[in-house]
Amino acid sequence: MSVPATAPTPSIDQIESRIAHDIARHALIVAPIAIIGVGIWRGVPAGAGVALALALVVGNFIAAAWVLGWVARTAPDLLMGAAMMSFLVRLVLITAIGVGVKELGIVDFQVFCITLIASYLGLLFWEMRSISLSMASPGLKPKPHERSGVSG
Repeated sequence: MSVPATAPTPSIDQIESRIAHDIARHALIVAPIAIIGVGIWRGVPAGAGVALALALVVGNFIAAAWVLGWVARTAPDLLMGAAMMSFLVRLVLITAIGVGVKELGIVDFQVFCITLIASYLGLLFWEMRSISLSMASPGLKPKPHERSGVSG
C-alpha cells in the first residue's frame, strides 16, 4: 500500500519581501498604461504625477517589507510596535514629499493625490484577491515543479 506524498511546504523566509515584490510586479503591469493614458488625457505633468505616485506606493510597500522582515528576524517581540512606528514614519515621509511636490508644482497635484490613494488601495486589493483565490500568497504558492505526485 502506498502513502500519498504531500507537497513540500514552501519556505516562509522573507515572505513580506516576496509579497511586496509581487505587488511591485503588479504595479509594473499597470504603470505604463496609466502613465501614458493619463499623460495623453491630461498632459505630461499629469503623467509625471502618476509615475511619481506609483513609485512612492511601490517604495512604501518595499520599505514596509524591509522593516518588518528585519524586525521579525532581529527582535520579534517588537514587531507590532515597529510596524506601527514604521507606518507613521512612512506616512509622514509621503506627506512631506506630497507637500514638496505641491510647492514645486512639477506635477499635476490632483492626479498625483488620486493616483497615490487609488494605486495604494488598488494594489492591496489586487494582492488580496490573488491570495484569496489561491489560499496562499503568490510568494508562497508552490511552483508546479515543486509539487510531488503519488509514489507507487
